[in-house]
Formats: sequence, structure tokens, C-alpha cells
Amino acid sequence: MVTRTIALGPEFDLFRDDDEETLVGSSSHQGAIVALYEGLGNCGRGLGLPWFVGNQLTLLIPREGRKPPLQPSPDILVHTTLAAGHRSSLDVVKDGPPALVIEVLSPATALDRDLNAGVPIGKPRVYAAAGIPEYLVFDPLAEFLPGRVRAWRLSPRGVVPWLPDTRGRWVSDALGVSFAPQGPLLRVYDGDDRLMPIYAEAIDTIAARERAIADRDREIAALQAELRRLRGE
Repeated sequence: MVTRTIALGPEFDLFRDDDEETLVGSSSHQGAIVALYEGLGNCGRGLGLPWFVGNQLTLLIPREGRKPPLQPSPDILVHTTLAAGHRSSLDVVKDGPPALVIEVLSPATALDRDLNAGVPIGKPRVYAAAGIPEYLVFDPLAEFLPGRVRAWRLSPRGVVPWLPDTRGRWVSDALGVSFAPQGPLLRVYDGDDRLMPIYAEAIDTIAARERAIADRDREIAALQAELRRLRGE
């Protein structure tokens, strides 16, 4: 069993756990979460890696003394060794911290929680104190971030900005994948630069393939009928 000495001090006491009010967002908020969940899940499965991808799963982050743990519920988290399966929570001491956390901005939480890196009530400080190496925030409607993305990562110097590369992608050192905004979605690319499909795209691809097969079958049937006619059959 993994054991770590993570215990947040009294400076984090005013942090407010996520609740139904903070988790429920607009259709664009939920759509961006689902696209990330599907893209990261497809990436892990495609690479044959034991990733666990959580969708608004509760994190248990212990505090000093006998205080109850902090319990944020990030929109997306990725743990690289837990493997897929049902979980109701993730304990950063017993399970180890996730490699990446992503929050999709909504007006209720954007400024005071998701983006607030200056004080302990903000999620950037909480996630860093919990030992999470990478934290990315996505703004699907560009209401708070004109570039739609802001991110941080842990380094030997502490928490530092996580900046995009020359392609405009945020490359995750922890996962070996990259992220780039595509309208109201944040898309996932694997290490070979392949865009990871989401469910709607997969359904469209299957439907297009089935239409192509049906068109081919009709063409073959028409050619066979013409051949029989020419033979006088």
C-alpha cells in the first residue's frame, strides 16, 4: 500500500469543499468535462496503460490533527496506476496523488476557487500542497480567460506556470499527452500527436463507415445485375 506524509496545515482551514452548487454547471461546462473524460479514457485504453480517469470524483486530502480531510471534487483527474473501475473517492495518502487535475470554469467558482493562486482557499494552492504535479484550468466560453487555458505545475522551485508549446498545446509531463482548445472543448492528443476521439465523433465515424459499406453493396449488386443482363440470364 502507498503511504505518504501529506497533511495540510491550518492555513487551509477556510477552504470550502465542493458541493452540488459548485459542481453543477451549464451545458458547455458539462460538455467540456465529458469530452475530456472520454478523450483521456480513450487515450489510456489505446496505450494499454492503467489510468484511472475520474469525473467530479471526491479527493480526500488529510489535514493536520484530527480535522476532517479536505474534499474537493475536481472536474477531471487522472491517476496513472489505479486502473479503471468504480470508485467513490480517491485518498491521496493511500492511493497517491493523481498526476493531473483539470477544472472547467463556471461563474460560481472561477475567480475565488479555480483560478485563485494567491491564497490557500484557492484550488491551485490546495492541489499543489496535496502533491498533484499538474493543474490545468479550462474556460470553455472564454469568459474569464481569453486564451481559455491557465495551468500550473510543481517543480523543484515550487509551483510554476505551465505554459503552452509553440503549437499552442499544453504538454503534460506526467501523462505524455497534450491539450489544446477547440472551441468550447479542450481536446486531448496522445504522444504520437493523434487527436483522441470522443463518443460523438466515434458514432459519426461508425455511421459514415456503415453508409460507405451500404453504398458499396448497392454498387456491387447493380454491377452483378448488369452482368447477368448482359449474359442473358
